[in-house]
Amino acid sequence: MRRGLLVYNPAAGASRQSRQLSRLLEILRRGGIATDVVATRHAGHATEIARDLARTRSVEVVFAFGGDGTVREVAAGLLGSDVALGVIPGGTTNVVRIALGLPAKPAEAAARLCQLPARAIDVGLCNGRPFLMQASAGSAAHVMASIQGSWLKARLGFAGVIVAGLPAWFGYKFPEIMVEIDGQKVRAYGVTACNIAEMAGPYRIVPEGRHDDRQLELALFHGRGRRAETSFTLDLYRRRHTRRPDFTIRPMTLARILGPADLALQIDGDAIPAEFPVEIRLAPERLQVLADPAAPGFSPGASP
Repeated sequence: MRRGLLVYNPAAGASRQSRQLSRLLEILRRGGIATDVVATRHAGHATEIARDLARTRSVEVVFAFGGDGTVREVAAGLLGSDVALGVIPGGTTNVVRIALGLPAKPAEAAARLCQLPARAIDVGLCNGRPFLMQASAGSAAHVMASIQGSWLKARLGFAGVIVAGLPAWFGYKFPEIMVEIDGQKVRAYGVTACNIAEMAGPYRIVPEGRHDDRQLELALFHGRGRRAETSFTLDLYRRRHTRRPDFTIRPMTLARILGPADLALQIDGDAIPAEFPVEIRLAPERLQVLADPAAPGFSPGASP
């Protein structure tokens, strides 16, 4: 019997999580993983818990039951260790579970995780902060910063994100962003560094992106204003955005966002302080995750 720990965020997914915990633990036990459970108490607590477990190697897998923010915190603590991350969706958004090929329902995801091997994936760093999906600056980061801690998000989930975020989006001024890509300066109105390419669900902003190839890509949007962004979003949903002349994708080793000074920044859906210059690169360590190797973001034929 393997040993595991389930970490959950009581603030994610409202009260329905607590009603599912006993069932999830039983599913994991039946799948061969004896699992204890612990609730996070404050921001960053999941990282502290996971880091202690990685150091002592007292478990083989840490399950993150919550949204993408909880997943990112657990991943930060496990980065570079042999302890694997298992993602059980239970928050407002669960984009990482899509990228890893996991079911949407928590019970089904838990059962599937018991059958999956650990695979190594890349992790990005934004001013030293680990991220799994994207680090970005622009209107989306501005909206995320404005709704951080919103009761609408906590109460209504994704619908609450839309309702709470619309006023911020309509108030956004679309400043020009200066970014330096491996020494070359360019300007854009939206900058997204991608590791996991899925965004807003199953929509891949970098269609050929891989999260196990030791390569980040920088997606640059050169269109300005609400009309241009609305058009881009529709093209993203139609999977036609890469045909646009105002959108480019560039491989990168080091990206430095230089300003403007009041620019908002987000990683994996959470706003963070923008301390300039903002430096984005790959972490030298990798992360072990329980994942379906057939998921789109894994390189064909890659070994575990």
